[in-house]
Amino acid sequence: MIQLAIFDMAGTTIDERDEVYRILREAAEREGAKFSDETFQHYMGTEKHWAIGRLLAEGGIDPTEEIHERAWQWFRDELHRSYTAQPPRPLDGIEELLGKLHDRGVKVALTTGFSREIVDLILDSMGWGAELIDASAAGDEVSAGRPEPFLIQEVMKKLDVTDTAAVISIGDTRADVVSAQRAGVTSVGVLTGHLTEEDFGALNADHILKSAADLLTVLD
Repeated sequence: MIQLAIFDMAGTTIDERDEVYRILREAAEREGAKFSDETFQHYMGTEKHWAIGRLLAEGGIDPTEEIHERAWQWFRDELHRSYTAQPPRPLDGIEELLGKLHDRGVKVALTTGFSREIVDLILDSMGWGAELIDASAAGDEVSAGRPEPFLIQEVMKKLDVTDTAAVISIGDTRADVVSAQRAGVTSVGVLTGHLTEEDFGALNADHILKSAADLLTVLD
């Protein structure tokens, strides 16, 4: 029986107009980095400070501390500006789903490649509090973000859930699925991001859904 459902944020539970990926890409490209769409896709869902450093290197730029931190600060400032001007909103059916999970006694957690300051900005802007979210873990709160399993393990620890068979993790990126697999929990890929059913099939995701809002079809 599932005790804990863990959700990614952007593209899985939250519609933020793809701003995080626009800004992430621009943060590296404005320093002169050049890379393909395929290369960029590998860094979707990962911790953003680390991703900027990798994208700089992939794009032919030596990510010195000065360059990396300049790109990171621009990313933070631009994302904060964008989210303040036009706050993210829940994807269709998500808030209803979270309520139904709680009604079933299932705990709900969020994991993300965002830093804590951005997580709090998003949650505050949407009014998501303890009535919907039992715990969250941000990318800058663990030693390494996705695709490592540490974000999942962090919220399991916070909520005192020890049985990996009782945990399901839902996300829209490769990193989400691989992180779940490395944590030993059930993985769900959702098609509200940039990956196709075939992409998730190639990753051997346990389940593939059109939307995270359809999760009860798996639990039932």
